[in-house]
Amino acid sequence: MNPNEQRYSAVAIVLHWAIAAAILSNLFVGWWMKDAIDEAATQARAIAAFQLHKSIGLTVLLLTALRLLWRLTHKPPPLPAGMAGWERLCAKATHWAFYILMVVVPLSGWTYVSSQWADGKPLNVPTLWFGLFHVPHLFDAHAMTDAARAAVSERNAAAHYYLAWSLAGLFVLHVAAALKHHFFNRDRVLTQMLPVLPPPDGSAPPPDEPARRAILRTGAGLIVAALAALGYVLWRGPVTSAAGAITGGTLTSVTGSWIMDPASSIGFSGNHAGNDFHGKFMRWSADIRYNPAAPESSSIAASIETGSAADGVPLHEETLPQAEWFNVARYPKAEFKATRVSADGAIEGTLTIKDRPLPVTGLKASVDKGVLHISGKFDIARKDADLGQESDADGDYVSLKIGVDVNVTAKAPQ
Repeated sequence: MNPNEQRYSAVAIVLHWAIAAAILSNLFVGWWMKDAIDEAATQARAIAAFQLHKSIGLTVLLLTALRLLWRLTHKPPPLPAGMAGWERLCAKATHWAFYILMVVVPLSGWTYVSSQWADGKPLNVPTLWFGLFHVPHLFDAHAMTDAARAAVSERNAAAHYYLAWSLAGLFVLHVAAALKHHFFNRDRVLTQMLPVLPPPDGSAPPPDEPARRAILRTGAGLIVAALAALGYVLWRGPVTSAAGAITGGTLTSVTGSWIMDPASSIGFSGNHAGNDFHGKFMRWSADIRYNPAAPESSSIAASIETGSAADGVPLHEETLPQAEWFNVARYPKAEFKATRVSADGAIEGTLTIKDRPLPVTGLKASVDKGVLHISGKFDIARKDADLGQESDADGDYVSLKIGVDVNVTAKAPQ
């Protein structure tokens, strides 16, 4: 028999071990995060783990599709000649059961999160594949009625849980069978899925051996790198943001009697699952007509593009534009207008978010050597601004108040 027919191809081996490593790690992540999400000390890490779990699951689905395609176009090595008929039947049934579970387990999880519903209420959290891009919801489940979303969520969550346990059990049986063949039957079942050394009789290796080894080494390196990255992410914890970490930003237009410094900023801050976040709006415009001799006659206004909110955390930046939060599609801008400027420069005004007027105090204007400074901090209540009220009205995840930090510098025209 041709030596190549006695072993799996290098591509099949790499896919096999990559899928095995992904499944094993994802089972661990899934079981850990299920309870960790309810503990304050581990909630932030669990939220990051949920995104990681979804990303790995989708990767398993993709790799399984590739493995199935390869399996249908490349004949696997034969089973040992001495295997009983019932053993052959069990081996084939086990392999195809694996393929089925490796498809339906990720699909059930994907359908579950697509409902955007959990624990009896909406939970509008996007799925980001390793933080790189947004994964669409299946079957438009998130747009169904609440009753339908709840049904989809409940059924698929249960299916995902029990199917995952079935996959784990099949995994154990598969490993036990491979070890039995290797140590008791002493056949080639296990070694067929391992890298093969040159023939022991000293004969020349097959012509494709260099290419095969290159594929195996590359695949092994990628698997090890992926596992190392997984360990690092779990050890490091969730991505957080720090004040000043977001650079750039653009004043889309400036009008009035003062020339704005491009470094001026409008920032925001809060807490998500125990971790502080700090960000700013990257695009906004201002109209400042400030009279130092008669501050009471001044007018100050700003228009902020809510879709430009950034804090360096992909999950936040993907969530904020959605309907439950800023609803950028319907309300692309938040508007500020000063309603009173006192003689000492104290500014009172109104910030309108989603057609909801919010009173603002705490800002102050001052002029020093021809340079105007407008700065200050104030809080807005998420409830008053209708931010995150569908899935987090009680502040279980995101702080009920969000801080706004204004730091504007402008020079008088020459």
